[in-house]
Amino acid sequence: MDILLVLAAVLGFPALLAGVWYWSSRRSSQGKVRRGATGGMLGVVDEVFRPETHQALQIQRIQHELPAPSPAPKPKS
Repeated sequence: MDILLVLAAVLGFPALLAGVWYWSSRRSSQGKVRRGATGGMLGVVDEVFRPETHQALQIQRIQHELPAPSPAPKPKS
């Protein structure tokens, strides 16, 4: 009986994780553009085990959201 509980837990957790990933990826689709949910789920792992990668990704997102610089004015002659 104990082996069945362990087997159910070992096989059930990856199945549950795959189900949550699939549900999240289907829910986050907007129009024709689909965003993957894997990045959000793996972001937690990056934050814990690779903080430099997590920080670099945050900086990239901030830079992507910043508006483009306006063109320099032409000098008056």
